Amino acid sequence: MFHFKLLELEAELIAKEDAARGVTELTPECGFLLQAIESEIGVILAAKVPQNWRGWLTYRRKNDTLLVCRGRAFPVGMFGKFKAGFDVSGGVDAISDYERNFDVTPPQDIDHLLINFGTGEKTRIFVWYGEGIAAYKLIFEAPIEPSLDAQLQAAVVEACGWILKRPRHTTLSEYLKQQERH
Repeated sequence: MFHFKLLELEAELIAKEDAARGVTELTPECGFLLQAIESEIGVILAAKVPQNWRGWLTYRRKNDTLLVCRGRAFPVGMFGKFKAGFDVSGGVDAISDYERNFDVTPPQDIDHLLINFGTGEKTRIFVWYGEGIAAYKLIFEAPIEPSLDAQLQAAVVEACGWILKRPRHTTLSEYLKQQERH
């Protein structure tokens, strides 16, 4: 078990270094993977939504990363329009910042997924889990391949399940340990 944990930490360190290097230009394959996740989730930050909408939303940051998190409808303007914002009290602020093309950071009190790319021997895609102020936890990585779409979507769905099921008083690590025992 100790050896496995050391290998896991080493792999995460290498992934962070590769992700920090990023990619110089988003390849068509990378763009396709991000578009596939966006289209499956269907709602983008600041998109028009029904008044009672609650669900998942995505948005892209300036550095070609995609974020996935929980959202809800917020009233905007005077004509009964509603737009998708973060599922936190200041969610409407993120809407206006995003519409002004500011680089929007997810708030600390909302768990989210960050999807980005890095270069090593091959271009790879990474899915990170962010909770509170804790460092991102790597939950999926793979080299960019044509058949990667289904694996990536499965990883995102599983992580979104963690976000929904994890009790607020436990961390992701504690929650996953509890799941292993059952």
